[in-house]
Amino acid sequence: MDWYNPAYWAHHQGAYSAWRSIYPPISYVMLKLLSVPGCYVTSSFAARDCDMVGIAAILLLYAAAMAASYVALRQHQPQAALLRTLALAFGYPGLFALERGNLLIACYTAFVFAVVPIAANRWANRWARPLAAGIMINFKPYMLVPAMAWAIRRQWRLLELAGFATVAIYLASWAVVGSGSVLELLENAMNWVQFTTADQLGEVYYTTSFNSLFGVVDRGFPVLHFVPSQSWELFRLTTMTAMRVAQVAGVIALLAAWLQPRAVTEARLVLILMLLSLTNRSPGGYTELFVVFLAFLEPWRGPGPIIAIVTAYLISLPCDWIVTYLPDAHTSAWLSGQAVTGRFGIAVGQLARPMGLLLMLFCLALDTLVQATRGHRFQPPSLGLLVARRALP
Repeated sequence: MDWYNPAYWAHHQGAYSAWRSIYPPISYVMLKLLSVPGCYVTSSFAARDCDMVGIAAILLLYAAAMAASYVALRQHQPQAALLRTLALAFGYPGLFALERGNLLIACYTAFVFAVVPIAANRWANRWARPLAAGIMINFKPYMLVPAMAWAIRRQWRLLELAGFATVAIYLASWAVVGSGSVLELLENAMNWVQFTTADQLGEVYYTTSFNSLFGVVDRGFPVLHFVPSQSWELFRLTTMTAMRVAQVAGVIALLAAWLQPRAVTEARLVLILMLLSLTNRSPGGYTELFVVFLAFLEPWRGPGPIIAIVTAYLISLPCDWIVTYLPDAHTSAWLSGQAVTGRFGIAVGQLARPMGLLLMLFCLALDTLVQATRGHRFQPPSLGLLVARRALP
């Protein structure tokens, strides 16, 4: 649905005024190029049996994303690159994005090129990485968060070029589409937030943050019909405490990395930034694909990275265990419009995955603090906006 629905509006007017889209204009530029116009004359439903170009594009984009992942992992962890790539390709987050045809797949490919210098030529990396960052931010604006790692490491040139690339790509795609101004995107985003709050079950079905669950309960979901009040209050207190401890540890780790920017890898900083963002608010369960990839860049050395890697493998398991079922939901099917009875349940993964992200954040934050502290033995803290080029031994 995440491919065919916006693809329909790529061939029709009103994506931002009628459909109230939150997709940036670059999405419609790509979808118009990678779809058959004649398949979208009537509706996006008809295109599902017609648009073979779109189907091929989804599969090829996913294959390209996994190929880029393998190349990046091969540079950092050559012995485990194949196994970790297979976990990415057949794991829950990746398959979820593939099944939905989500444009996150294209964003993820750009993300890999932005985070890991894949090109052999140093000059090419200097220009390719900011360009890739501009593409990923245009596809998913919340991906501005990982680009902040360049600021922590004082890589101002990369950050500056990424900013120019982001603006240039946005203006060019806006001109091509003819709509999708910043004001339109902001207004539609506010409308989307109001729309999704009505979907209580969908909001917590596959989330990265416990805040989604708490928000649903605060808006009136009868959680006390399923668990005792004392158990719920204990769970909420424990979870809120774990969230605050892990997030505070992550912020402290970033501050420590600012003092010793060359003691911590860029990929580690990006991972901590992503975890801070995703554990606070969930833009979708498939975003765990970014986290799993970054965790797989870690070496199998030390308790922090090892726990993060094991957690990433567990998050990738494409299955779940339903503990109890909720009352049946009587509704209509989205595609056929026929009356259906839906069964929704409370599963282990709904709680284990957000908790796993918190565990990963806490462990990597502690490991980052250790690395930064060791860095003080070799060079003084870097307090200014520039950092010495001498690397740590």
